[in-house]
This record gives sequence, structure tokens and C-alpha cells, in this order.
Amino acid sequence: MVVRVKLEGLNIVKARGRWYVYPRKGGEALLKGFDGTRDQLLERLAEPDFIQIYNRPRVLNRLAASFGADTLGGLVHWYTNGDIDAADRKATLAKPAGIEGSYPKWPKLSKATRQDYLDAYEYLRPEFDILLNDITTPDLYDLRDKCAVKKWGRFADQMIAALSSMFKQGVKRNKMLTNPCLGMDKAHKADPNANREWYAGEFTAAFERAPMEVKICLMLARYAGLRGQTIVDVSWKQRFAHALTGSAIRLTTAKNNERNFLPEMQELQDFLATIKVRTKDGKIALRDSGQPWESEKEMQTRVSHFLRDLERDGAIGAGTTLHGLRVSYAAWWKRSGASDGEVADLLGDKSERMGKHYTRHVEREVNVIRAFERVKDKP
Repeated sequence: MVVRVKLEGLNIVKARGRWYVYPRKGGEALLKGFDGTRDQLLERLAEPDFIQIYNRPRVLNRLAASFGADTLGGLVHWYTNGDIDAADRKATLAKPAGIEGSYPKWPKLSKATRQDYLDAYEYLRPEFDILLNDITTPDLYDLRDKCAVKKWGRFADQMIAALSSMFKQGVKRNKMLTNPCLGMDKAHKADPNANREWYAGEFTAAFERAPMEVKICLMLARYAGLRGQTIVDVSWKQRFAHALTGSAIRLTTAKNNERNFLPEMQELQDFLATIKVRTKDGKIALRDSGQPWESEKEMQTRVSHFLRDLERDGAIGAGTTLHGLRVSYAAWWKRSGASDGEVADLLGDKSERMGKHYTRHVEREVNVIRAFERVKDKP
């Protein structure tokens, strides 16, 4: 039985004694399994939470700037300096410009971070009309779990991280009372063994088959320990001659805003000497077209696809990643006697704990060898 109500564009269906409300154009039910009379159903459809659900498609067509300051959309517009509404997202990310009265540190975030946050906020656009002080932690868990199913677990966690960063600033400026993201656990459980050290022969096999645009990235990761976001940003002018190391890189990493001195291993120096420098201020890592990578994500995707093709061909094993070459770099130093603190500094990390994190497998390897050495000559 179909009943027409004053709200336009709805079909109301009664099945097995319960009511179901659907968009007339199709899609998921807006209300499922309501138990009651027709008059009670109509009263339910007039309640604010259903009206909000009913209006959700209209929300998708509204700019964040059109929402009030006390709504999620209004806060997103303030936090992103209006970038969420930018017609040309690529140009906006390339040349961020701060807006007076908006969050002042947004343009200073790395391009990759801003892109990730904007992707998360864009996913949340249907919720932009929600009042900030109506958002609760249980609501966020429900939203996150649905996102993990619709998208994937890591993206769902990225969405919560983006919200938490924004809510933190909102609380400081009295735009909301509390940060409901605090204390939330993750939907995605990271693999502690991801980004493994590359096995013997894998780097040679990959390097021999790689196009130049991939070769450069592999070398910078393996023989200078650079992380992805640094690889796409490092320039020729940041290299300098050094009496002890031959050549080194001096830069401030976007990850921790620390000034770092990063030596280049001889293999990298020899390789870079074969590359024709276009401009002294230019980026080292270029596409085969001669243009810089548009983003770390573009570069990581290209390298990842190349590695997975090699894996399918049997040239390298499973689990190789660009970041795994950073692990290989750290492991080489650890086996050469570097301390955890020295490894962290060589990687451009703030914490000695990160030096230990990258080389914990080497520590286990050393322990096993030490134990074997004690018993190898015993009968």
C-alpha cells in the first residue's frame, strides 16, 4: 500500500505490518520498520531528525559557506579557509592562500595533509547541516563504521582524524563545547610488519626495470632514507658538498618541522651525478614528462603500481613498498653500529623511539645470532 504525504518525493510502503519510507527516485530507505498507526507515522515524519534526513540531498548542493557558524559545514568552511568550496581544488592546493578570520594554520599544513582532510570533509558533506553541539561520540562511531564499510577502514580513521584536528581548534575558539573524537579507537588495525625491509636482490631487480621517474624515487628512499612527502619536495639547491660524507641534503621536513642534515650514501651520489639538472632550484624527483609530481599521493600510486606489476611477474616478493626502502636504509645503519638515536637523526625523525621502531627487526636478528654464537661450538 502506497500512501502520499505532504513531503514531496517520498513513497511510503507498509509491509508485514510495518512502515517503510523511500525516496521516490529510488535509493535506501529513509525510515525502516516503523511500528504504529498511519497518524503516528505522519507525526514521526514531522520530527526534526527525519526532516534533516529528508533534506540531506539538498545539503549536497549547498556550499559550506552557506551553513551557519554553529554547524559542521560552517566549521569546515572556517577551518579550510574556504578550500572545501573551491571550484579548482588542484590549483587551490598548489597555492594556498589564507583568509582573514579563518583558521590561520590551514595554509601551512602540507599539501598531502590538506588533500586528505578535504577528501574526508567532502565525504561528510551530507552532514554539513548538523549542529556542532549535537555531535556525540556514539554518533561518530556510527558514522565511522558506515564509512569503513562504504569506503575502507583506513579512510574512516582518516576522516575521524580530520574531524578531531578541526574540532580541537573549534573548542579553543568556543565554536563547540568539547571534541567528541577524543578517545575513539580505530576502525583499521595497522599491520606492524607493513613496509618491511626489502630482501637481497629485490632492489636491484626493481631498479633495473624501473623507468627514470620511479628510479629517482627508489634511490632517494633507499640511499638517503627520505619519506614520500620529502621525496616529491626535495630540490637540487638543498644538496651541498660535505667533507666527510661527500654530499648531503639539508632541509626542514614537513612531517615534524625539524631542520635536518641527511647524508647521501655513495650510491645515491653516483646516481644523481648522471642526471642533467634543469634548474638549480628545481625538484630532483620529476615525472618522465619533466614535470614535478603533482602530489605525494600521485607519486606513491605510480611507484606502488610499478612494484605490484613486478610482484605479479615474480621479479620481487610481496609486501615491497617505497617506505620499505626507508626501513632498509635504517636497517643498514643499525647493522653498521648506529644507535637508535643516530638512526632517528639519519631519518630526520624527532624521536629516538622511531629509530627503534624502524629497526626492531634488526634487534631481534642480532639477538638470535648472539644466541646461536653461544651454542654453535657445543656438542
